[in-house]
Amino acid sequence: MIRKLTVLLVAACLSAAALAQGAPSEEQRRRLIEQKLKLVEMLVNSPAAKSSAYGRDAETPKLVEQGKTLIDSARAALAEGRLDDAAASLDEALKSASSASRRLSSEGGLSDSAQRKQLADMTEQVRTYRAALDDLRRNDTLAEAATQVLIRVDGLAAEGNKLAEAGHLGEANKHMADAYKVAVEELSRLRAGQEVVLSLNFDTPADEYAYEQKRFGSNEIMVDMMIGEGRAEGGRRQLVDRFVGEGQRLKREAAAQADSGKYTEAIALMEEATKQLNRALQAMGVPVF
Repeated sequence: MIRKLTVLLVAACLSAAALAQGAPSEEQRRRLIEQKLKLVEMLVNSPAAKSSAYGRDAETPKLVEQGKTLIDSARAALAEGRLDDAAASLDEALKSASSASRRLSSEGGLSDSAQRKQLADMTEQVRTYRAALDDLRRNDTLAEAATQVLIRVDGLAAEGNKLAEAGHLGEANKHMADAYKVAVEELSRLRAGQEVVLSLNFDTPADEYAYEQKRFGSNEIMVDMMIGEGRAEGGRRQLVDRFVGEGQRLKREAAAQADSGKYTEAIALMEEATKQLNRALQAMGVPVF
């Protein structure tokens, strides 16, 4: 087939305590629930929680996903004015997130095998975008610029591989993530106004779905990098969080479809999920396509 957290926990608990004191108005309750919702979202969407899928403990990612599902339920209840239901869902989401956080702490970080998997996934993404950059060297106008970008990408990737061979997997992953960032940003800049097509071969729909999951994960890393660079300051952060939240919701829907063997639907949902992350990146000034 060819296709193209401790502080957060304390703050959240304080919000719950505030709800329990006195008899706040409905508007006050709503504001407190909205605050708690944001805090729990930050907890379940933290880099540590995202990395739980690669950890040693199979139960941790289940707790993280359970927390996300409960957050969706809380958001829906809040939109419908069912404040008691929203508060109850958030309490359960906080319990799941807290349990996941404790388990992650006890794991002592990602295992070597987990970090190597992250590195392999990111390397695959870099290779895909590198091929598109290499194609630009056939364009007389863009050849020199594309060559310079490739030198940067290859240098970062080579350093990442060297660090991995030396056993420094954390630093290796950082270098490979930087290589991915440079490749995506520069390819987007060089191909501005042009259609970009990345053609890939997949033996089965399941393989394609797995690839889309990796692409989503790579973009999640890039979003985190941009936020870390301060590109989501002020009111922009709320917009970024909304796009990321919608992307994660679509990713969960895709997983449910894939579990039922409906890979065509799952692939379409994953593509839409990645588009949401692209919008988040665009909101931070990254010219992704």
